[in-house]
Amino acid sequence: MLAPIAALLITYALTALVATLAAAVLWRSLSILLAELCGTEERSRFWTVWSMVMMVATPMLFVSMKGIQIRAADLIQSTMTSALFGVLLALIGMGIAVWTRSPRHDA
Repeated sequence: MLAPIAALLITYALTALVATLAAAVLWRSLSILLAELCGTEERSRFWTVWSMVMMVATPMLFVSMKGIQIRAADLIQSTMTSALFGVLLALIGMGIAVWTRSPRHDA
């Protein structure tokens, strides 16, 4: 059994790790894609940073909405489920935003 404060800290640390890893993996590719779509480096940089913040903030929000588990196994399962769901929603949002603004080449 974990103390509530330890469980909370572990929850946020795991979430930050998962979300930051996802953001780091996408940073370069998204930056290149947004440079093409945005037209200027300043716009591209802004939207890349904004996307990375959302990639971290969305999982943190989902984890914050759940109650803290005291048992270690329940804590890890609950945290990973919420964190991965948050990352997935952030990716879906970014994917839709990029897809709707990408030029279409009709055959």
